[in-house]
Amino acid sequence: MSRDSNIDMMNSKIFVHLPAYREPELIPTIEDALNQAANPKRIVFGICRQYNPEDTFDNLDKYRKDKRFKIYDMHYEKAKGLPYARAIINEELLEDEDYVLQLDSHHRFIKNWDKELITMHSTMEKDGYKPLLTGYLPEYKPFEEPEGRSKEPWFTRFNSFYPHGTIFIQPTLLRGYENATKPIPARFCSGHFCFGRNEWAKEIKHDTDIYFAGEELNLTVRSYTHGYDLFHPHKIVIWHATMREERSGILAWDDQHKRGETSWWSQQDIGRAKIRQLLKTEDNGFDLTGYDLGNIRTLRQYEKYAGINFKLKAVQEYTAHDKYPPNPLIIDEERWLDSFMKSTYHLVHITPEDLTEKDYNFILVAFDDKDGENIESKYIQKDEINEFFSEGKPIHFEMAILSAKKPTRVVYWGHSEERGWAERKEIQLIND
Repeated sequence: MSRDSNIDMMNSKIFVHLPAYREPELIPTIEDALNQAANPKRIVFGICRQYNPEDTFDNLDKYRKDKRFKIYDMHYEKAKGLPYARAIINEELLEDEDYVLQLDSHHRFIKNWDKELITMHSTMEKDGYKPLLTGYLPEYKPFEEPEGRSKEPWFTRFNSFYPHGTIFIQPTLLRGYENATKPIPARFCSGHFCFGRNEWAKEIKHDTDIYFAGEELNLTVRSYTHGYDLFHPHKIVIWHATMREERSGILAWDDQHKRGETSWWSQQDIGRAKIRQLLKTEDNGFDLTGYDLGNIRTLRQYEKYAGINFKLKAVQEYTAHDKYPPNPLIIDEERWLDSFMKSTYHLVHITPEDLTEKDYNFILVAFDDKDGENIESKYIQKDEINEFFSEGKPIHFEMAILSAKKPTRVVYWGHSEERGWAERKEIQLIND
């Protein structure tokens, strides 16, 4: 059957990959996918249902006799992380379906979403690419349906490097989508949305040593080096629930914490160490067979495409400004290395033990270089820190800095209207 025929367009099977851990949105996701599909008969669901017998919201009994449903049931106490569930779906449930749509289990769909995705994918294939449609999907809010749905497609952007070597990836507006007629090049894969040929899911296997953190960067570099071309949909096709109030307190790590287990935290460290080896920033002795980079492109080719340097933990200005890849090519290696800005990530955490008084009209958070020159600052105003004064609740937020120089210290400094600059705490930053 021709890949670009009308028969292929309407009847090609789509394997919808759904890992679901105690998921109140699982049934609504399934129903909306079927209701909005141009051809519901060609939709096949592969579901890893990680269930608590006491829950009632994820019962799949009404679907079990439907041949479109392949269900792997797992007691929630046996769950071992998201890539573990994804690996079960692809290795146990995926067969010869034409396309794979990798999702989470909390989504909404536009009318004829299946036809739209195949059309986009086929367009890029005809242009000579080996496409993978991916990226962070725009948000919907389960308790505000349908008013809470985002109206614009998103672009998956670089925010910063985490200290452990992976990247903080976040969404922003897909600029220029109004005039786009086909998908737009992407830098990163999203775990919760990948659409491609069946071969992608069989070739880019999910590494079960990764618990959660780093999954997307792992998929990104392996997909790219195996020859896949990454694209964002240029229009909204599916929405994703970003904030999970409906599942508050019953996420995998919540349940493990209640049981007194800490294995998920140590597993995160193992996964991150394995990713650093994959990125060639460390050699941690792992056997990457089956989960290594591909041989169609090199890691350096990805770095030049995306404007990222993993060893330096740095990005180019072009990347920082969210311009679409590929980045402008710099052939000379020395010039290329000189083109990067350093990335610093810091989790600001100020407690009443750090700044002991309650008369501050603002608190300064300042990042300085080794010579004491300020690189970046943030002023926290009094109306932002009332809970810090009244309840002793810590001030807690993330800061990402891109600059030519690396900060070597961060200073938390309280300011009082009566006393002027008052209590301060200085933290030395560990730099590579």
